[in-house]
Amino acid sequence: MRALGVAATAAVALAAALLGGLALAHGGAPLGAFQGPIPALALVFGVTPLGAVFCLLLALLDAAVALWSVERGSALDAVLIAAFSAAMLLVLCAQSVAVFFFAWEAMALVSAFIIATHHERRSVRRATALYLLVSQTGAACVLVALALLAYQAGSPSFGLIARSAGSLPAGTRNAVLAFALLGFGSKAGFVPLHFWLPRAHPVAPPHASALLSGGMLKVALYGLATVTLTLAAPAPLAWGIAIVAIGTAGAVAGVLYAMVDRDLKRLLAYSSVENAGIVAIGLGATLAAGAERLPDVAALALTAALFHAFNHGLFKALLFLGAGAVADSEGTVDLEKLGGLRGHMVWTAPAFLIGCAAIAGLPPFNGFASEWLIFRSLAAELVARDPAAKVAMLGAIAGLALAGGLAVACFARVYGIAFLGKPRRKQTKPPERERGGVPAAALVLLAALCTLFGFLPGLALGPLGRVAATVLHVPPPAFPTLPVLPVTLALLPLAGALAALALARRRGVRSVPTWTCGSPVTPAAAYTATAFAKPLRRIFAFVLAPESRRTLEGGDSRWFPQRIVYQTDSRYLVDETARRFAALTLRVVRRSRLVQSGSLRLYLAYAVAALILTVVAAR
Repeated sequence: MRALGVAATAAVALAAALLGGLALAHGGAPLGAFQGPIPALALVFGVTPLGAVFCLLLALLDAAVALWSVERGSALDAVLIAAFSAAMLLVLCAQSVAVFFFAWEAMALVSAFIIATHHERRSVRRATALYLLVSQTGAACVLVALALLAYQAGSPSFGLIARSAGSLPAGTRNAVLAFALLGFGSKAGFVPLHFWLPRAHPVAPPHASALLSGGMLKVALYGLATVTLTLAAPAPLAWGIAIVAIGTAGAVAGVLYAMVDRDLKRLLAYSSVENAGIVAIGLGATLAAGAERLPDVAALALTAALFHAFNHGLFKALLFLGAGAVADSEGTVDLEKLGGLRGHMVWTAPAFLIGCAAIAGLPPFNGFASEWLIFRSLAAELVARDPAAKVAMLGAIAGLALAGGLAVACFARVYGIAFLGKPRRKQTKPPERERGGVPAAALVLLAALCTLFGFLPGLALGPLGRVAATVLHVPPPAFPTLPVLPVTLALLPLAGALAALALARRRGVRSVPTWTCGSPVTPAAAYTATAFAKPLRRIFAFVLAPESRRTLEGGDSRWFPQRIVYQTDSRYLVDETARRFAALTLRVVRRSRLVQSGSLRLYLAYAVAALILTVVAAR
């Protein structure tokens, strides 16, 4: 059964690669249509150039996950992964309302089964129920948006809907965009509809999380881009500004909560919120530039958004698979209990380091290239005539810069705490050295792709630029040359470290243990993840919700150890808003005690003032 699931996943990967390649080469790949007795349920299939980008991403992710599933995960997981991949591919091939909604629901339901793998645990059942609630609410919004478009166009075919998009009434257009933002945004993890991600990811198997974050979130972004750029185009300027603002809030909030969390998989889920926000910034900038009649900037912004979505799928899948390898080896993903993994995880450690550098936006990896392009598109849009658009772009630049700095601190903390130093737990025997194999090949594949598209971003930017030009009906963008200076600055510390090491060896510098006043150095003396994040927790205490502690009871699952105690650093937006409102009310009540000070003179003054007001009112 495992072999069947792996083979089916590989087949989906091959089909996605062929369809994506054909669509990119020929500007679209029509697959066929079936007209039944009910016109509203017509089945139309095809791959647009925009969908081709996500088909190729899905092909790479499926290939890596298929390799991973050869030796890891259960047989049932392998079959569910194959069905999940097929449902996502069907969404990307849907060109009518009926096909799209059927595929969207299939994707949601199969992913719910994957999340509920360990359904015997109460926390897993609660996470699955929350995911289903959000998913089905979002699906209803998506259906309303598509139904409105089909009603106005008189056809359920996406091609006919796109051709009649220019004649949409303003009210209908705004309603469609609102429902699409709610429906697709909830699935993509936009703030404040992101709260299902940090609950669902920690309980799902790692290869499922790789596809949930690397694939399904991108399919949701594809749906939002299809509606805003094609089916309901052109979007008003206000919607572009709103999506930029939502993306900026998501980028900053996601990385803040990732920075202070100690559960590795939940940390990566919060990071997905951040990167979905970054893609939303690019998409919003595209809509705003189109409304401001800046076609070159719009094409550049859309290319940057697609490139970052593609890159995020690669390095997030790499990190989730790496987290699965850590869980298999150590029995936990709690950063407070991890340390010194680099010594025996000889395949996972370097691959995970590349993933951390890529997701932090450090050169010369792919995350830096796409984030730099988004910065350039935001800066280019500062020439917009509308003052609100300029303010939104300036805010997005500031928010993206803050998120980038916090991401560096976050993943320096992750890698430094988990992989460097010495083990934090007493070990009765030396850990077993990680052996290579097919799962290691999956990590190496994704790490190589992150490096390749970082050193040679032109391999992706050329095709993505042509896709953006086709979608927006503008000339292909001219990409500015990637700067050499940041790459040089990134390599300088490495050169300095190598020079210092060579000089130390030449001079014969001794290496001695750390001096601790004669006391033995124990794992308890090591720097912890909580201590690392404490300064930033204090700085951003006005944003971060208070801590709460939760205990998850588990069984014998590799990815769900028997007992994990961790901190949840978010009670989510509603709880925090209620807490702050209650605190404000208490402060007002305490201040109001001044009117009852017990002073006789003050009470006489009240009486005189009341008498004067009564006389004035009586006149």
